[in-house]
Amino acid sequence: MPPAIVIGAISCATAPAATIAIIREYKASGPLTSTLLAVVAIDDALCIIAYALGLSVAEVLTIGSLSNILWLQIIMVPVLDIGGAILLGTILGFGMTYLIRFADTKKRLSVIVLGIILLCVGMAKILNISSILANMIMGFVVTNRIRPNENAFEVIDEIDEIIFAMFFTLAGAHFDLGVMKEAGILSLLIVAGRCSGKYIGARIGATISHAPIVIKKYLGFGLFPKAGVTVGLALLAKQHLAFSGTGIGNIMISAILASVIINELIAPPLTKYALIKSGEATEVK
Repeated sequence: MPPAIVIGAISCATAPAATIAIIREYKASGPLTSTLLAVVAIDDALCIIAYALGLSVAEVLTIGSLSNILWLQIIMVPVLDIGGAILLGTILGFGMTYLIRFADTKKRLSVIVLGIILLCVGMAKILNISSILANMIMGFVVTNRIRPNENAFEVIDEIDEIIFAMFFTLAGAHFDLGVMKEAGILSLLIVAGRCSGKYIGARIGATISHAPIVIKKYLGFGLFPKAGVTVGLALLAKQHLAFSGTGIGNIMISAILASVIINELIAPPLTKYALIKSGEATEVK
C-alpha cells in the first residue's frame, strides 16, 4: 500500500515543457490551449504537495498499521514540509531579486543565481523540506518581481541541456533490469491508470465548471506528458527511509522510469491530436 500511495502522488505531475513545445510547434491558441497552459502551470506544484502528503502517510504505514496511525504526524509533517519550502523559497526569491540589481555582467549574474539556487538546496536539505518546491517558489517570486528588461535565469538557459543530460543519466543509473519482470507489469498499470485518471478527471472538472465542450472532450489528452518532476520525485522517494535498501524501492523506481519512457512515446501524439481536433492548431506538414 505505501508504494501505491507514493506512485499515485508522483503520477499527478505533468511535463509543462513538452506541452508548451507542442503548442508552439502547432501555433495553437484558443480556450483549450489557454486552459491547458493554466493547468500545467500549477500541476507540478500540486504534485509536490500531494507527494509530501503521500510520503508522510507511506512512512507511517511502514512502521505501523491502520489501527495505530499517528494522524497528527500524518498532518503536521507535510504541513511543515510544504510551509517551510514556501517560506524558504519566498525569502530567497526576494533576496535574489534584490541582489541581481547589482549584477552588471553575466558572470556576476551567474554567480548570484547559481549560488542562491545551491543555497536553497542546501538549506532545504538541512531543514528536511522539499528542495524542489522551495526552488519552484523561488523562481516564481523572482520571475514576478524583476523588472521587464531583466532576465535572471538567462545564465541557466545556456547550460540547461548539460543539466538535463546529467539529470537523466543519473536517473538511468537507477534503472534495474533485474526487476523488469515485475516492474514492467507495474509500469503498464501506471501508464493505464494515470492516463485514465487524467482524462476522466479532466472531463469531470470541465463538467462541474461548465467549460466549453472542446475542453471537456480534449483537455485530458493534453495532460498525458510527464518527465522531469516525475523522475526527480521518484529518485527522492527511493532515497527515503521507507523505501531505501528494499527490493520494493528498486521495483518502484524502475517501474516509474519505464512508465516515463512509454509515456514519452504515446503522450505527444495524443496532445497534438487534441490540439488539431479542437481546431486550435494548424497541422504541420
